[in-house]
Amino acid sequence: MNMPLQSVSSIKVGGLKVNYNVPRGLPQLASEHLVMLVHGAGGSSRHWEPLIAKLGPGIFPIAIDLPGHGATDGWVPNSIEAAAAFLGEFLSELGVERPLCYVGQSMGGLIGMQFALAHSAWVERLVLISTAARIQLHPDFLSQAITGQWDLASLRQSFAPEVPEQLKDLVLNEFQYTRCQTDASDFMGVGGIDLSEAISTLRVPTLILTGDDDVIISPRKSKILQRQIPESRLVTVPGAGHYLNVEKSAILAEEIERFLQE
Repeated sequence: MNMPLQSVSSIKVGGLKVNYNVPRGLPQLASEHLVMLVHGAGGSSRHWEPLIAKLGPGIFPIAIDLPGHGATDGWVPNSIEAAAAFLGEFLSELGVERPLCYVGQSMGGLIGMQFALAHSAWVERLVLISTAARIQLHPDFLSQAITGQWDLASLRQSFAPEVPEQLKDLVLNEFQYTRCQTDASDFMGVGGIDLSEAISTLRVPTLILTGDDDVIISPRKSKILQRQIPESRLVTVPGAGHYLNVEKSAILAEEIERFLQE
């Protein structure tokens, strides 16, 4: 049976108070798969709760709030590289020394590719959900992040039609906690990064997942991503939108567990 999440918010990383969720104290058993879960733009560790509830024994999840998101201090990082560097500092502060499986959704996936390129010794497996090597955000996303005035009606279109409203609310309620500096010219510098060529050098087993009804990042881009990363496999989940980890958490948990056992 899965243990309930315990919120830990006392760790300091680069002067910031960082919130992360784990089932219990850090794992001691080498047989336990360590999995770091990184949310997308405007999200938080709460976006992983449905998935974590479905993960079986032998998997130890660490879900983090990135800077400027959720309950973590600070502002949204000014670049994907800065976000990846922050995660390296976070793992160092936690005392994590052995490789882990990085799981990232949307922008968290783009950060994951950068993290794997910069910190290959920490990444033994990579799971990329609803993401691409280059992400183009809606023009209004930055202004909404700066003002905190989110167009939730439009954001609801990110989900497959049959997704229950309470699951949509689990995702959408976290946008209000996003804190972007007022002079930001781009959200996390995403407009200036394209990892298409760089990721061809990755030599890490990679699982790519996409929903066939994703209107934010087209499933076509996931197919391209699968061709760009040498040791990758693509799974398309029917009837799913952009937030696979919430919409199809049971299927996602099964795919991740199967991937870790390969």
